[in-house]
Amino acid sequence: MDHLFIARQPIYNRDQGVMAYELLYRNNDINMANFSDGDQASCETILNTFMHIGIDNIAGSALAFINLPREFIINEELTPMFNEQAVLEVLEDIKPDKDVIEGIKRLKAEGYRIALDDFIFQEELIPFIELADFIKIDIHALNKDQIKQQLLLLKPYPVQFIAEKIETHEMYRFCYELDFDFFQGYFFSYPEMLKKRSLPSNKLVILNLIQKLQNPDIDSDELEKILIQDITLSYKLLRYINSASFGLRTEVNSIKDAIVLLGISKLKNWISLIMMSKIIDSKPTEVIVTGMIRGKMCELLAEKYHPDIKHQMFVIGLFSVLDALMDQPMIDLLDTVILSTEIKLALLDHKGPQGEIYNYVLQYEKSNWNELNNSDINSEQFIQSYLTAVHWADENMLSLLKN
Repeated sequence: MDHLFIARQPIYNRDQGVMAYELLYRNNDINMANFSDGDQASCETILNTFMHIGIDNIAGSALAFINLPREFIINEELTPMFNEQAVLEVLEDIKPDKDVIEGIKRLKAEGYRIALDDFIFQEELIPFIELADFIKIDIHALNKDQIKQQLLLLKPYPVQFIAEKIETHEMYRFCYELDFDFFQGYFFSYPEMLKKRSLPSNKLVILNLIQKLQNPDIDSDELEKILIQDITLSYKLLRYINSASFGLRTEVNSIKDAIVLLGISKLKNWISLIMMSKIIDSKPTEVIVTGMIRGKMCELLAEKYHPDIKHQMFVIGLFSVLDALMDQPMIDLLDTVILSTEIKLALLDHKGPQGEIYNYVLQYEKSNWNELNNSDINSEQFIQSYLTAVHWADENMLSLLKN
């Protein structure tokens, strides 16, 4: 069965929680162009893939925005049995002809919500607006005055507005003040560097602890000594290890038992994850989830293609969001934390086999799938490792939040 490259991009509400994910996809033949609008076989591949994967396995309990070809809208035979999570996006190049309008009305009658993608107001598009639940405005394509004008024209209609392709914190604040309902883009993945400032003491303590953990020469006795000095961390770690996510058959009652059961390398990764989750502050938890997905996907790809560096890959992916969490340049943070030269070069310059895998993961995440052309990793491996990493990260973040 043919599958698709598939990735997700979060859509945030005004409280920085994830309201939905847009599910981005493309044929898994890297050299093939995007789907043609009238290709029924392509539509069937899309539907089969989403049915096989299950929307909830990639979007969790959030809504899932899916843009589909015109053929899907007008051809009743292609209507899938998506669940109530699905929001169907009408692409900007689809015209409101009679067949399309009738198709959208049919989909609405079947309970689907409709979003208009990359929307710019035109009178001929009013029939679309009247059927829409969400309107997505491409912030990157408009200046600030044009954005304000679009909202002014669209405000009379009972729809919710999504600012999409937001790349900076400054533009996020601008859209927030305009009362957009939701926000989409990679802006939370970047540090917000308003001015040069020192790290708060609580974050310095955590960075110093991470630094100690990453010492390659640390032994089990030293690791246990570090952990028992922080009662809260030890308690959280044991609760987390004994949660359903780990699926252990026996209860772990001490740090020493945890070290024996999981091993030093794996335990260091889990401790780093717990500590990073403590410094979220005003950041969305999705930032940590992004680091977890990157880390797990890096680890899975290395396990198959570079097993000798597998032990380094989770921490590379996890630490890749340190700059966004700390609002500091990555190069400055890596001067603070003692890491191996290979890990630093991977994070800063994508050098070495570690950096190569890490860069592939970043390109996959951003749907830059053409950048995977020269990889020795086959497309199916990319797809499966990403989906596994997403499911793992979502499940473990729930356990972290509970514990």
